[in-house]
Amino acid sequence: MKTKRELTDCIVDLCNSVLLKEVNPPLPELSAKEWDILFSFASDQGVLSVIMQLFSDLELPPSRKRLMTVGWYMSSLETAARYQQSIDTMRQLAGLFAEEGIDIMFLKGAAIAQLYPVPGWRSFSDIDYYLYGDSEKGIEVMKKHGIENSAYYHHHTQASLNEILIENHYDFVERINHKCDIVLDDALKEMADKDGHSLRAEFLGKDVKNAYLMTPTMNAIFLMRHMSAHFVSETISLRMLYDWALFLKKKGNEVDWNRVKSLYEQSDMIHFAEIVQGILSWKMNYECRNCSITLGQMKDVEKVWDSIINPPVPDPHDKFTLKYYLFETKTFFANRWKHKIVYPRESYFLLFFKYAWLGVKKMLGMLK
Repeated sequence: MKTKRELTDCIVDLCNSVLLKEVNPPLPELSAKEWDILFSFASDQGVLSVIMQLFSDLELPPSRKRLMTVGWYMSSLETAARYQQSIDTMRQLAGLFAEEGIDIMFLKGAAIAQLYPVPGWRSFSDIDYYLYGDSEKGIEVMKKHGIENSAYYHHHTQASLNEILIENHYDFVERINHKCDIVLDDALKEMADKDGHSLRAEFLGKDVKNAYLMTPTMNAIFLMRHMSAHFVSETISLRMLYDWALFLKKKGNEVDWNRVKSLYEQSDMIHFAEIVQGILSWKMNYECRNCSITLGQMKDVEKVWDSIINPPVPDPHDKFTLKYYLFETKTFFANRWKHKIVYPRESYFLLFFKYAWLGVKKMLGMLK
């Protein structure tokens, strides 16, 4: 039986062949049980629909392995269906705002999916957007159409449209609890004001004229901070790493790396960014020619890579219940070593008390 690390290497080889090399490699020799474990882990990592493309035309003799593979293939088709549902929802959302003269910038999600060989292969569950300073006006527009927003802990509100979570960012990144994010948020808002109408979201259709995307330089800042925030709170997924690899491959030569690296330094994010580059190079066998970030130290790369292969157990409790917060507290303290990488100059215990107070406010209904 292959180890989880060995199966992860198999997943990386398969994803590389589909996303970065675009070739059909020979499939590894695995037992039915090993393939089942591999598919399950690939699903957890957000890349199941990618590797299943290698099985679309594969003829397998009748067997347990065939039944299992067909089952996972059918499951992977949900990603494409979800993608189309999200595109339809984005068009609807843009239309609501267009009626009121509001422009919208879509973040990550479907925008990053356009970098994939087939956009529908990229899994995502929510829609993030920025209204160029008109967040409150956007909330009123949605309310007129029966869409109710609720406050979140920081930097965006949440609502649901067509059973999809939509997040209205009044800030690009979380600047309330992390002072190091202020320089990033200020820079992203400045770039949005200056260049934020330069890239239309053409994949939504020619009739959508008020929807835009981040510039490559904005994405280089936003994607790395988004990844680091997930790393601190839970883990990085392989899908996030392939988002970054494809971004570098397709858009890296359009990034103002001098400005990006300066902002990484000012926000203490450079150490994390260097670790990510080390993972891409040493663990995912991808050399990033369009990126001038140096590679992190191998010991850090190994530790972070191990946390990806063996992610923390998801919180099994209902959100915002006492058991939910107790479980989150346990995970929070287990992730202290991650905090030292991403927020090296910030007090971990002060952050805990800030989050605890927000949790209390949410439980008491003080955060609407």
